[in-house]
Amino acid sequence: QCSAAAVRPLSDQLLAEVACLRPGVLAAIDDIPGVELGINAAPLLDAAAARALRAAADGSPLWIYSTTRTLAQQYVYHHWYRHRRCPSVVALAAPPGRSNHESGLAIDVPDYAAWKARLRGAGFRWLGRRDRVHFDYRGRGAGDLRRLSVRAFQRLWNRNHPDDRIREHGRWDVATARRLARAPADGFARGPTCR
Repeated sequence: QCSAAAVRPLSDQLLAEVACLRPGVLAAIDDIPGVELGINAAPLLDAAAARALRAAADGSPLWIYSTTRTLAQQYVYHHWYRHRRCPSVVALAAPPGRSNHESGLAIDVPDYAAWKARLRGAGFRWLGRRDRVHFDYRGRGAGDLRRLSVRAFQRLWNRNHPDDRIREHGRWDVATARRLARAPADGFARGPTCR
């Protein structure tokens, strides 16, 4: 099975924690006319990237099969990539904490040739032959949520494991990797909090 749906509950918690850490940093893209999201695509992007995607879309059908990834999703994709599983879904995957998708600025579009000019005109950069389906938003207001995504996991872990705390520095390290390997795919008992 080549779906990261098993970690969706944990991923939803991580995205909510990111929104708590930096309110307004994420924006919905699942309401853009013509845009259809694949099963592994989160309905959120960095707010500036979401505005750019909205500007590029004109109601024409656009299927996006990967968007913002949480640390949990990237862990799964990287595992698939390393073990050569699900090549139809993951041809290339960076280690957790390093993926452009974790930045909130990346999208994968299978019909890249038809959308390349429009997406470029809105501030997205095509990765080219290395990863033909991949676009990164590099326009005005682009941020990078990778460290924030890691920190969101670290905070959730600590909230649920006060006797096994890790540093909340936002860097992917051995301590974070060990905890993520033990994290519940169906989410933590104590979820996100914005206080």
